[in-house]
Amino acid sequence: MTLPQPAPYHNLILTGQIGVGRVTIGRLIAKQVAATFFDMDTELQLREGKSSDDIRQLYGEARVRALEDELSRELSLRRGAVVSVNGPTLLDENNRARLSNSGPILVLTCALNEILRRLHSSQGTRFHDPKVRSAALYQIRRERQIHQLPDLPTLDTTVLSVEEVADRCVAFWRERDVATA
Repeated sequence: MTLPQPAPYHNLILTGQIGVGRVTIGRLIAKQVAATFFDMDTELQLREGKSSDDIRQLYGEARVRALEDELSRELSLRRGAVVSVNGPTLLDENNRARLSNSGPILVLTCALNEILRRLHSSQGTRFHDPKVRSAALYQIRRERQIHQLPDLPTLDTTVLSVEEVADRCVAFWRERDVATA
C-alpha cells in the first residue's frame, strides 16, 4: 500500500475564467494531498455576507479590489494550500507578485464552446435567461484578460476529465515546489 505524499510546502495558485473547473479541481487536489483549499470568491462572500458582484454594485469596483488585496495578503502567508483566484484579482501586479511568492500560479484554460456547455450543464434552465447568459459572457470576457499576462503556465482543460486535470496540476505543483526548494 502506497501512502499519499503530503502537500508541497508552497501553495498552488489556480486561476482561469469561469467554467474551467477551477474550484472543482482545486477541491479535488486539496483532498488528494490533504491540503487546505481556499476559494477567494467564497472567502470574500463569507466575510462580507455578499457576493463580489453585489459588493461591486453597492460600493463599487474599488471596494472589491481592496477586499481582494486584503485576502491576497492573508492567503500568501499560508503554506501547502490550494488557492483558487479569479483572473481579475491577478491582473493587479501587487496581488500577482504576493501570491506568486507563496507558490506557483497555474492558469486553467478551456475552449469557449466547452465553457458555455459546462455553464449550461451546471445552471440548467436558468442559463436560458438572457440576463444570466449575458452576465456569464461578461464574466468570461473580464476573466479572459489573465491570458494576456506573460510567463504564466497554462493547462487546457477542454478535453480532460476532472481527475486528469487534478493529476496534472499536482504534478506541476510538485515539480515547481522541488525547483524552488
